[in-house]
Amino acid sequence: MNSSDTRGATRLGLWVLVVVSIFAWAPAMFPGYWQALEGFVPVFNAANPAPIADIATLPDLWRGTGSAAFLLAQPFILFGLGTVFAVRITFILCFIIGGLATYIWLQPRFGDRAAALAGIIYVFLPPFLATVYIRGNLGDAVFLAALPVALAGYSAYAQSHSPGAAGVAVIATLWMWRTQAGLALLVTLPLLAYTLWVERDRLAVLVAGVASIAGVLSLVPLWDIRSPSPVEFSQHFVAFFQFLGNGWQVAPSVPGWQDGFPFQLGFPAVAFTLIAAWLAGMGKWRKQPSPEVDLTGRGRLLGFAFGAIVVGVFLSLGVSAPLWRLSRADQLLTYPWQVLLAAAPFLAAGAGSLPALNKRLACTGYWTALLVLVLMSSYPYLTTDFTEYQPPDVPVALVGPANDLVLLEANLVKESAPDRVELTVVWQPLQPMRFDYNVFFQALQFDEAQDQLQVVAQLDAQPLADLPATAWQVGQILSATYQLDLPVDPNQTQLQYYFGYYDWRDGSRLPVNNGADDKVVFYGP
Repeated sequence: MNSSDTRGATRLGLWVLVVVSIFAWAPAMFPGYWQALEGFVPVFNAANPAPIADIATLPDLWRGTGSAAFLLAQPFILFGLGTVFAVRITFILCFIIGGLATYIWLQPRFGDRAAALAGIIYVFLPPFLATVYIRGNLGDAVFLAALPVALAGYSAYAQSHSPGAAGVAVIATLWMWRTQAGLALLVTLPLLAYTLWVERDRLAVLVAGVASIAGVLSLVPLWDIRSPSPVEFSQHFVAFFQFLGNGWQVAPSVPGWQDGFPFQLGFPAVAFTLIAAWLAGMGKWRKQPSPEVDLTGRGRLLGFAFGAIVVGVFLSLGVSAPLWRLSRADQLLTYPWQVLLAAAPFLAAGAGSLPALNKRLACTGYWTALLVLVLMSSYPYLTTDFTEYQPPDVPVALVGPANDLVLLEANLVKESAPDRVELTVVWQPLQPMRFDYNVFFQALQFDEAQDQLQVVAQLDAQPLADLPATAWQVGQILSATYQLDLPVDPNQTQLQYYFGYYDWRDGSRLPVNNGADDKVVFYGP
């Protein structure tokens, strides 16, 4: 075999990673947009980027989504390809970047096929897939792409002291800080520990420290952007059995289960990691399956990865609640289980190390079987509901104390019948509704004698006759048309119209646009 054939053989895993990862991001290419828990929030904020996302979400320095989450979408928007398309492409790039960066990070120590297996496991991890297709959270998805890039950069810099590698590491670290600052702060210590203990390079530690300090300093102008958490942090810890099954379906009435997020780490990832830990404990990490593999630090890398997995799982469980509370780290994240995202690259590294620990598993037949098992187990997380509805760049209004629903459209028109108007609204719940609220639709005329607006016609009803608010699914697109008979001709009289949601028990209205009003106001027709 000549040298070119040898190089091609040693890069087979890389090409398989590129091809197989298509199955992870292919659903994002379906027409329209998927009905995720965060709805069209990424689309709104990509079309109108701010330092901290503030459309249909509470802007917060630590918990919120920073402007860097939307950087990859901006070129596509500038070329006029549409915001929905740009956001979908950004999610796809997160898969591609995350998988390739995991391969680049691990290949020097694990070899081609083990690194490729790790990259494939990473993009098919249930937390990664659920972040995209169930939550639809662009900030966390970009963080999942940037973290392995940072690890690859620090690892490459420790080996070569290349300015290019240092630049990649610094850019990825700053990218995390300006995307999801809370998660970035939580991974700062692990990154420093990784460069110190695994790479054992003081310059790499210095670069990681300087990059983190730069990330903090970049947030100083945004220091006052704070908002209360939309949920009670302590109610969203994971119960251990949720790692084994979908607890949200098992116990939907228990506080915290409304997250709608599958907490399984994936059978292949867990099983492969346990086997890898057993092999590593037997000293198998000292075996060298192929000549291109550098054994330096392989044992330290595996030990660090196994430790990071254990710590990540522990911090997501309820037993860690006192630690979160005492350290005040519960102010950094919306949900404690987001820490699993920070541990995801290390879980992929531990699981993907099998072919590096056992030469037989690097053979084509066994290696292919491992890949097939990863793909088959990921299928349940690749299914989602899609809609071809094209959202506006800016929603009409946000309703509820925690932006419970977003009003996507509201069209007021005069009907063919005389003295009648109709209002067609399209909305999307972003939170489980706490009560079966009613809607009100009012026509008001200015009374000169009393110098104020007077209601001349109104309608109070359930938003949907056959679907109460508490039955609405988060991310579901709903629409209804409401008619109002008027005592005057709207063409001859200036009228205002109010629309909103209220609690019929006491008449209290839900706040609109974070409390700026308690109704949406229309003029005409």
